[in-house]
Amino acid sequence: MSTIPLRAAPDGEDELLQAAAARVCPPLSPMERAVLLAAARGAEDKQIAAQLSCSISTVRTLWQRIYQKSGRHSRRKLVAALWSEALRGLGAVVV
Repeated sequence: MSTIPLRAAPDGEDELLQAAAARVCPPLSPMERAVLLAAARGAEDKQIAAQLSCSISTVRTLWQRIYQKSGRHSRRKLVAALWSEALRGLGAVVV
């Protein structure tokens, strides 16, 4: 399976996602937040591990902590909630 190259974040996207993450999830550690934001930008665990200079098992442990803290148990649901909140932050109506 080939991986899709990550796109560069447009100006302001990182700040938008950071603010949305603060509203969607309780306080996350810097590593947990980095995992969540990388996933929101489309990264897979292997890519996240490379970006953070850690192992894939560390990334998976971080996911488990994120799931516990957020009360959500799906990466897709977390990323969807994050983007929905980011859009709300721009004034969009999200159903």
